[in-house]
Amino acid sequence: MTTELTRRDWLVGGATVAGSMLVSKMASAQTVPAPILKPTRENPIRAGFNENVYGPSLRAKKVMDKAAETAHLYNFFAQRDLNKIISDMEGIPGSHSAIGNGSTPFLERSAMACAIKQGKVLAPEPTYQSVVGTAKMLGVDVVSVPVGDDMHINLDAMRAAMTDDIKLIYLCNPNNPIPSIIEKNALKDFCLEMSKRALIVVDEAYYEYVNNPDFQSMKDLVVDNKNIIICRTASKIHGFAGVRIGFAFAHPETMRLITGPFNISLANVAVAGAVESYQDLEYQNFIKQKNRESMDILEKMFEDLNLEYVKSNTNFAFFNAGRPSSEVATEMRKHGILTGRPFPPFTNWVRLSTVKPEEMQIVADKYRELFG
Repeated sequence: MTTELTRRDWLVGGATVAGSMLVSKMASAQTVPAPILKPTRENPIRAGFNENVYGPSLRAKKVMDKAAETAHLYNFFAQRDLNKIISDMEGIPGSHSAIGNGSTPFLERSAMACAIKQGKVLAPEPTYQSVVGTAKMLGVDVVSVPVGDDMHINLDAMRAAMTDDIKLIYLCNPNNPIPSIIEKNALKDFCLEMSKRALIVVDEAYYEYVNNPDFQSMKDLVVDNKNIIICRTASKIHGFAGVRIGFAFAHPETMRLITGPFNISLANVAVAGAVESYQDLEYQNFIKQKNRESMDILEKMFEDLNLEYVKSNTNFAFFNAGRPSSEVATEMRKHGILTGRPFPPFTNWVRLSTVKPEEMQIVADKYRELFG
């Protein structure tokens, strides 16, 4: 298993910043917004929301413009086309795949299913809050298990915390705000073992960004296992955060827990755009390359300043600023740069989302100036 918690002496190799800043050949095929080179409070660099700041692909934008003309019609046929594209890509039967307004509806409904069963939720801490937050709003008890000293989700500790009244286990892989992954064989064993006792939801919102041999999607497990749900979203690499498309993979019997009888809440624009975007591999590769260039800039800053950080498998970094993250956010905001909110108990750690490489360099330079 690779070591993910990284300091200067632990990092070996990697591309130089000069090499990482080379313009991608793929960029010529895309129309992307210009970088923000003079950020202000009114027009900030958004390095705090884990968005794709390039937006949807050119192919997706074109069909989305056209789809607005049919906004008065239901899109049942387009949904069917999109579901087939995704199920074919993933090698999963169409009956095991569902489309939603992002992954949020599936995550929230899994928490509702747990509430109906009058059970508890088991989740790592810290992690993404959709399932956890919804459960708490519904009066469901949440058993939180701190991540390990290596900043990874501690599966052994989660096993030890398991009780018969826990009906839902939530795992975000890669995790958020900590961009670590769960080793694939350990996760598979955990899912197969614990799904005999509870429903398991694996949130794979950032899986497209992962370039790590220790990672593997758990999607294939849903074909024969009724107690596993995999959630995905187009909000990240596809730039659909404000458009809203997501997917769930689950056994048809389990799918009834997290879907309604009719899916009439999906916008034509969103469905049409997703049909194009998921087939636009060139754009996805372009975004991954730009993400790597921006991450190289951040990691160089961490190394230069000897800052402890977690090796990222996503489009955001997590580092120990040695001061409250709220202080960092306040000072950076004065200069038109938005950073992540505090994530207890790691209140001295800062989450920084990747932006365009030109913007990322501005972020790194300003951090050095203020705190270096």
